[in-house]
Amino acid sequence: MPAGQPVRLSQDGRPIGSGVVDGTTPDGAIVWVVLDGWRERRMFHREDYVQVEIIA
Repeated sequence: MPAGQPVRLSQDGRPIGSGVVDGTTPDGAIVWVVLDGWRERRMFHREDYVQVEIIA
């Protein structure tokens, strides 16, 4: 997923928020997202079972 890609995050069907991808690891196991309204980026691990949905 490229940096700058708008995404929506959810976990267990509950929305976490929307934001922009700031970076990912080459294997996609970790994604950093700057959530709307936040100044810092947050890191999400594959093991967190967070759904990352691309916003068109």
